[in-house]
Amino acid sequence: MIEIICGPKGTGKTKIMLEALDKACHDAKGDIVFITDKRFNTVKINFKVRLLYTEEFEVMELNAFTGFVKGLLAGNADIEYLFIDGLCKMTGYETESVDQFIKAIEKLEKEYGFKAIMTVSMDADKVPQSAQSYIINLD
Repeated sequence: MIEIICGPKGTGKTKIMLEALDKACHDAKGDIVFITDKRFNTVKINFKVRLLYTEEFEVMELNAFTGFVKGLLAGNADIEYLFIDGLCKMTGYETESVDQFIKAIEKLEKEYGFKAIMTVSMDADKVPQSAQSYIINLD
């Protein structure tokens, strides 16, 4: 299952994601991974969550990020939840990059059976058509 939380910067996407992360910590039987671009105050994140910062791995473009995620999944078949906060920051702000990454995640999700929850810093109408069905309603 794939979910996309979208909206302009400053609309509370990360807060919504952290609430979903907290729920996943109570429900998950497998591993939980949270990927973001750089360190932030993680005091409220459960110790069971594996936190990864792409800045520390010098991963800040589409192909590198896609490979990074594939490597995580190849190395850990027990990932049940994959949270990605700031997809545009890690793949580029072009709609085409988001589209390509979503297509890659669709394929990986079918193969590995994890749930992916992502934040995308763009208005819902700018999200590629191929990903529109994954947008969750924030109202």
